[in-house]
Amino acid sequence: MSPRPRKPTNRKLPPNLYPNGKYFRYKNPITGKMTSINESLDRAIHLAKAANAKLAPLMTDNGAMLETITGDRLPNMKLLIDRFEVEWLPERGYAKGTLGEIGYKIERYRKDLGDRLVGQIDVMEVAKYLDQFSNNAYTKHRGLLVNVFAFAVAKGMAERNVAELTLVKKEGEKKRQRHTMEGVQKILDAETTPEWLKRAIKLGLTSLQRREDIVTWKKSAVDLEANTIKVSPGKTEAYGNPVHLKITMGKALREVVMECMKSPILSPYLIHYRPRARRKEQVDAKEHWTAVTPDYLSKGFRKARDEAHAYDYLPAHERPTFHEIRALGSWLYEQQKFSTDYVQALMGHATPEMTERYQDGHVVKEIRYVEVKADLAI
Repeated sequence: MSPRPRKPTNRKLPPNLYPNGKYFRYKNPITGKMTSINESLDRAIHLAKAANAKLAPLMTDNGAMLETITGDRLPNMKLLIDRFEVEWLPERGYAKGTLGEIGYKIERYRKDLGDRLVGQIDVMEVAKYLDQFSNNAYTKHRGLLVNVFAFAVAKGMAERNVAELTLVKKEGEKKRQRHTMEGVQKILDAETTPEWLKRAIKLGLTSLQRREDIVTWKKSAVDLEANTIKVSPGKTEAYGNPVHLKITMGKALREVVMECMKSPILSPYLIHYRPRARRKEQVDAKEHWTAVTPDYLSKGFRKARDEAHAYDYLPAHERPTFHEIRALGSWLYEQQKFSTDYVQALMGHATPEMTERYQDGHVVKEIRYVEVKADLAI
């Protein structure tokens, strides 16, 4: 990692030595700890050079020599993330789906940053890491890294929260359009759409369940004799009274459930697939090798949507995603005269207003004129 740029007046200072008013500060390149040096310029330079020389061997082997000398290895990011996952996450009360999304992110941090010593990670490095993500993804990763480094500070593994000092971005306004039945049918009819994805689309459309619940729905939840299927929507786990649904299957829902059950791939999940390559890190991150992750479902849908040319008339950032399948399904229920209470219960919404938001926006609302009278005498 390149050193941070220095002002012209400070360029004669050795690495890790910084002015501090009248005197200077030395930043330990391994732990990140700042130490005040209340000495003259010459004396501060001498001390900084000596410290750099002493720490240089430890910098080259990422703390391995220090472990040999002291028997105590300095914490790296993998250790920090492991502890964060075990000690911090379970106390938050997150829903299962949210925990899954966080799990995918921190697994990426392990892979990308795991060998780096916590004390060697500075603001510039975190900023560069975050810059690879688009606006909304940037915001979500930054928020998680702020929590990771806050935990590091609380446990004495870091001096300061370097993620918190990075740029705060406002999430971009979502401008995705609603699905049309014609657009969804194009995706379902396309030869380029995988069979597992076609089943996921039909399951989402008929059951109105969320992406995270679609991919974690197990075959054991189905009772074909009673013609029911059970689900406990993950997002409602944070409610005072979590929602648990026992859905009586209509003709269309039963047909897609039967398609899932008859798949030749042995899997505990209704929605599953056979990966082309089974890399160990990917398999380890899933409960079963056939499982479809929420992110993989979203990416697969976007790819299939564009290959089917379903919404070519819309800019890429406005094309509806898998999430909007649920909204289309709720609107179709409304068109078939099902009550808002019926759809609200099926969607697991806390209020009718939330359900109506999903149903809105599929057709251009006609202008309704209010008849009034203006009869002022002048």
